[in-house]
Amino acid sequence: MLTRRRLLTRAGAAGIAVLGGAVLGAAGLGGRAKGVPRLRSYRSVVDGPVREFVSRSDLRPPAAIATGGAVASGYVFLGPGASSGSQAGPLLLDAAAEPVWFQPISRALWLSNVRRSQYRGEPVLTWWEGVMTVEGFGRGEGVIVDTSYREMARVRAGNGRQIDVHEFLLTPQGTALFVCYPDSVPTDLSALGGPQNGTVQQSVIQEVDVRSGQVLFEWRSLEHIGVEESYQRPATPLDYIHINSIAVAPDGNLLVSARCTWALYKLDRRTGSVIWRLGGKLSDFQLGPGAQFSWQHDAVQPNASTITLFDDGDALFDDGSGMSNTERESRGVVLQVDEIGKTARLAHAYRHPHPVLANAMGSFQTLPDGHVLIGWGSAPITSEFSADGKLLADVRLGPKSTSYRAYRDAWAANPATSPAIATRRDSSGANVNLYASWNGATALSHWLVLAGPGPSQLRAVGIAWRRGFETVIPLGRVRGYLQVRALDAAGRPLATSEVIRV
Repeated sequence: MLTRRRLLTRAGAAGIAVLGGAVLGAAGLGGRAKGVPRLRSYRSVVDGPVREFVSRSDLRPPAAIATGGAVASGYVFLGPGASSGSQAGPLLLDAAAEPVWFQPISRALWLSNVRRSQYRGEPVLTWWEGVMTVEGFGRGEGVIVDTSYREMARVRAGNGRQIDVHEFLLTPQGTALFVCYPDSVPTDLSALGGPQNGTVQQSVIQEVDVRSGQVLFEWRSLEHIGVEESYQRPATPLDYIHINSIAVAPDGNLLVSARCTWALYKLDRRTGSVIWRLGGKLSDFQLGPGAQFSWQHDAVQPNASTITLFDDGDALFDDGSGMSNTERESRGVVLQVDEIGKTARLAHAYRHPHPVLANAMGSFQTLPDGHVLIGWGSAPITSEFSADGKLLADVRLGPKSTSYRAYRDAWAANPATSPAIATRRDSSGANVNLYASWNGATALSHWLVLAGPGPSQLRAVGIAWRRGFETVIPLGRVRGYLQVRALDAAGRPLATSEVIRV
């Protein structure tokens, strides 16, 4: 009869891993890894403003903290910039604020509008990336990646222009709508008390065909909206209008938000003419109590009688006039609109229990279950509210990390890359911890651990739950070679890592 010590000796001689003092035999790998022993696992530790991973040392997204309870299904989509040692890049978070996918971009670049879209009938991720100027505009292009995170297209502006940071939107027709880097145009500013030979920054909107790059529509603000509508004091150059969002209205025309005129404009998608103004100095609508807004972002018209927007109530560019800070706190706004009778009333306002004042950026999204997701822009918070305004959950980034907008949406992806694996020994030097991750995998549920005396002699020795972005699996005293296989919730294999030597 073999003693336990002799059994362990034979196991070591045969090259089978010894984990936690027990010999774990081989199991069939034909799909479900039945009978494989369970291994302990835990999430890698969050420490400081930056997430760092042993298995993916090249990734350093900003750390995020989730508070609250029930939230809608799906992931939070953010576009944080580089700060406090973190990298800039599109970031997907789960309900626990754990990274699901992160793709770093150059530290010299910014990004915005990370969201799920549709292109050629298939789900994709899209965002803008480029260089920011000191005036708060961007010079860049739109990016489209598929459900394996492979780049499908780069969208560029036509007519010698570049895409600005403020909007990049795909349409069901295979086109992209976006704001361009503004023109500087000589303009008479006397209507604002400025010089007759002043200069303004004119907003430009384009719609292009993604596949061909053909410009289908170009709109220039000075041809339709005069400088007298601006709430900005004269400057050189004067950012008089600052278009910061474009949405397709239910009738197919365009709804745009102009931050510096405190107004929304419905534009004829064919001619570019202004159909109506809502808000601002020349509003065509009578606004009810509380329906006024200022320095706003992200206006959307989900149906003919509703408009949503993020009301900043503050602006980053305070020129000393006191005009930039018009409210004590920012809010999400739902307006009930009557386009025939030209009235707009406040249907609901979403405010944070601890007042937040955003002087830039921000977003408002109505979710399929009626919840509302608000990205607080320059304040590094994303909040989910019930339809009646109760705060359900917050996701907070570090104090110096911001995201232009925030979205929550469903997403299913199978990365083209392989799972990553690494090991570290504990302080005693005797026990090994295995680190496993698979950047962007949404179906990953378990890790199957394989071990053996050689790369071609691996056997399944245990299975562990996935825990967050990077799973830590204590293996105890182990030697030889290791590999992990990603499994879905039914135990089906998804992908396999490289083999490493311990």
